[in-house]
Amino acid sequence: MRKFLFLFSFAMMVFAFSTAINAHALTFDQLPATQKSDQWTVEIDKVKNSHPDDMKPKKGVYQTYGLTIQNTKNDASDVKVELFRDEENTTTKYGIVKTDRETISKNDEYPFHFANFPLSEKANELEVVITWKEQGSDRNYQERFTFPQK
Repeated sequence: MRKFLFLFSFAMMVFAFSTAINAHALTFDQLPATQKSDQWTVEIDKVKNSHPDDMKPKKGVYQTYGLTIQNTKNDASDVKVELFRDEENTTTKYGIVKTDRETISKNDEYPFHFANFPLSEKANELEVVITWKEQGSDRNYQERFTFPQK
């Protein structure tokens, strides 16, 4: 009987310990989480102004967030925004959202805004990729903002 209790206790400790080690979700210690460059300000926050038809978080699977991108420098045209997350045991990143907008002006009254996007709880990193042209130019520019696991 002692041997059984010992083995049972040992098995439970191993299970609890391994579960605690493998539990890692992309969470933000403080929201909003903001990153800035010379051209852009990227802010991740809680979902605001939720609509009844919006995607709701699914515990253990994904959380939902809002994202705002503000132009802080030169007027930009042909703006494309893509969100990627990582996946366990691979270097491949998975696209979450891809959208574009014809122009975003400096201090635009209506910044780029994703009201509600899902992010897997298994993700360790969210990458925001912004590609654009400066108004009147054919040259493409790109910036990446990486929000790591906290």
